[in-house]
Amino acid sequence: MTENKNDSLTKVRDNIAGITKKRSSHWPKVEKKFRKNNPICASCGSRTRLNVHHKMPFHLHPELELEESNLITLCMDPSKKCHIKLGHGDDWKAYNPNVVKDVETVHNNIELLNETAVLSKQERLYE
Repeated sequence: MTENKNDSLTKVRDNIAGITKKRSSHWPKVEKKFRKNNPICASCGSRTRLNVHHKMPFHLHPELELEESNLITLCMDPSKKCHIKLGHGDDWKAYNPNVVKDVETVHNNIELLNETAVLSKQERLYE
């Protein structure tokens, strides 16, 4: 069976972030179902270049990898890039422990994206 585009992108993102843990064989199905049920960026409403983001990172909390409550759809829309800005504080090797709060702030007022991204960067954590 050939690898689909999303599986390939997941591997690339994991590699960039330095994630070496192997994902569950169930992850592709969970990711696809979540994206189907949540087809817009939770932050800005974009439908472009959507990613399923783990609120608590998979490499630190593998037990939450497949939990829907730990997932949120964020975009890499070229003009917004909510996934990297809000989900990772502008660094793929980090995560934003306040991603839900920051996403809600931007969702309520898209004009606050860049200001909130600065806060996300200050809030980001590494392992």
